[in-house]
Formats: sequence, C-alpha cells, structure tokens
Amino acid sequence: MEDEGRKEFIRNVFNTVCERYGTGSLRFFENAASHLPGLVRLRGDEKVLDLATGTGLASTLFASLLPDGEVTGIDLSEGMLEKAQQRANELGLNNIRLLQMDMTKMELPENHFDIVNASFGIFFVEDMQQLVQHAATRLKPGGRFITTHFAKGSMAPMQDMIIDRLQQYGVEVPDVSWTQLDNETSNRELYESAGFKNISHSRNQVGYLLSDAHGWWDVVWWAGYRGFVNQLADDQADQFKQEHLDEINELADEEGIFFNVEVIYTIGEKV
Repeated sequence: MEDEGRKEFIRNVFNTVCERYGTGSLRFFENAASHLPGLVRLRGDEKVLDLATGTGLASTLFASLLPDGEVTGIDLSEGMLEKAQQRANELGLNNIRLLQMDMTKMELPENHFDIVNASFGIFFVEDMQQLVQHAATRLKPGGRFITTHFAKGSMAPMQDMIIDRLQQYGVEVPDVSWTQLDNETSNRELYESAGFKNISHSRNQVGYLLSDAHGWWDVVWWAGYRGFVNQLADDQADQFKQEHLDEINELADEEGIFFNVEVIYTIGEKV
C-alpha cells in the first residue's frame, strides 16, 4: 500500500472505531498510560506533545498534571480527536489543544517541547526512523522522548489466530508492524539513530482476564483489525466471526481467557 493510501486506511479505521477505542476490553491502553507520569517525573510546567493522541488517554493525563504547562495532541483521525476533546471537556481541562495533523509532517515549532510522547503510534509509519528524527526536532535540547510499544508475545495467541483465519478467507494482512519494536534492542537502535542519549527502558504487564471470546472480539472490532474484518463479504462475515469465536473459546479455563499485554516504555534525552 502506498504511503498516502496507508494513511487514509488508518484514518478511516480509527474514525470507525473511535466510539469505544480504549474502553472495555481495550482498557489496556488506559492501563499503559497510567504509568507515564511516574516515568517522566513532571515538574508541572512542561510543554508536552502527544503524537497519535487517539482518544486522549495520555494527553489528558499529562494535562491534568501540568498546572503551569500545556499539552498539544495530534492525530490523523478527526473522530479520535472529537473523543479526546470530549474527554478533556469532561475533565475540565483548558491547557490542552488537539489538532488534526500528520505526525510525519508536523507544522509545529522546532525546539519547543519539553516532552514528546508517542503511545502505540510509531509503528503505524512506514519510515519509523525518519519519524523519530522528525519528532526530535520539535524537542528542546535536553527534552525527553517517550514511547510505548507492545512487547513480544503481547496478544498471543489470539493475534496469530485471527490473522490466520483472515488469510484463510482471502484477506491480505500485512506483517504486524509493532513486532519491529517489540524488544528493548530495536527501540534503543531507533532512538540512537535520532541522536538521543541516556536511553532507558522499563516494562509493565497491563493485561487482564477476559470472561470469554466476546471480550477478545471487542478488541478486534474496536481497534485496527476491524479494517481487515470489514473486507469480508456480507455472507462471509457471520461465519468468520463464529468460527473465530469458537477457536478463541478453546483457550478459556475456569477463570476465563488471559489477555496478555506487556508493554515496553523507552525514554531518551535530546542532546
């Protein structure tokens, strides 16, 4: 898929899933965001840029902890930004601005931000090295860049099972892009390519038990996989769903189905 076509596909998918993205069975996004303040140790007056802000889980959390600071959140999806603005309004936050913008072509001042955060967003871009270098130009010297990525084994074995079944139905699924950053070594190399120093990593398990296969289907339907499921013909969709639910239910024990989501946080400092 060409770059512009890829971006349009991503924008359309996330406009479709914005209503329940990050909630219910997808609450691992909120769980992951909850660890960010402890990792960056805010003073309270920082300027923060949140890339691929989505429904604003990280950006509103940062904003709530910055009485003298401000947050700029950008995203391709206008639907996700509407949900982020709704979240900000409900929390009474007036130190956050949300902009529809391509993070690979940011129209934002250079050497301006104290922190750039990218939670589960870098791997959507074809040239991740160029994106990180581009993000670095928006940081002040000494500013910090923090990313959150899925660790190897996250969402297994369900992820492999749905990809296999989609392929059986003739749906082409590209390689899972986040696996390129599912370990500390690849993240460190990415940061080093942009000249960051004092690079550190930490991990957290943010998964939980799902009561049955329908919990996993919520993850499929209200996140990126929906774009591939929607490629099925109408007369195939119900059959596909039932077959997939049956195979996922085979993973259950008396407590349910453990949904493994381990994340890697990487922080680097701009020289």
